[in-house]
Amino acid sequence: MGRKPQKRTLLTRAKIIDAARTIAEAKGGLEALTAEAIAKEADVAKGTVFAHFGDMDGLLSHLLLDNLAALRARAESDTDVGAILTPDPVEALMDRMMSLIALITESQTMLRVFMENIGVTKGHCAPEFVAHLDALDASLASLLGHWQDSKTIQPELRRDRTPAEMVDGLIAFMIHGAILFRSHQIDDLEIIRKRLKRHVEAFLLSQ
Repeated sequence: MGRKPQKRTLLTRAKIIDAARTIAEAKGGLEALTAEAIAKEADVAKGTVFAHFGDMDGLLSHLLLDNLAALRARAESDTDVGAILTPDPVEALMDRMMSLIALITESQTMLRVFMENIGVTKGHCAPEFVAHLDALDASLASLLGHWQDSKTIQPELRRDRTPAEMVDGLIAFMIHGAILFRSHQIDDLEIIRKRLKRHVEAFLLSQ
């Protein structure tokens, strides 16, 4: 079992994160962040920033946690799954998917950090970052599982794939939509939603 961080370490980490948020808010986004500016704002050495977070992406993953946690909390507060999926289960799923797309496309930096940290491909990613994503995936799988088992929710969900397999497909659709939006191939999230809905319907609905 690893040792718990000392109180001083936790305070320093919190000070660095607060400094990064202050700069991002004042300068108009995450793109303005540099290790030098954060160190100066937090009144620590530049090396201290890297000692605590490994690299800038490690720090940036912590800055996404509040929004991811809020998204997770909203998803987990919807306990009446049947009501969520009625009358239109596809629209219910689209609401969940578009909420995540809106979050991760807030800036180019946010999308890049999300893409580089999803699946724990980066060693310095905040552990909570992955935990929140896993929880959001589990929430989607729960909705799909309820829909798949229901004899009344229409249209019928396909039954030849597990909820986990279908969530993998939905994640691919979300990433595709996010890239289309952030690369300015499509500048309207409502158009993204309509386009992805067609893919989701073709992928999920029983033929």
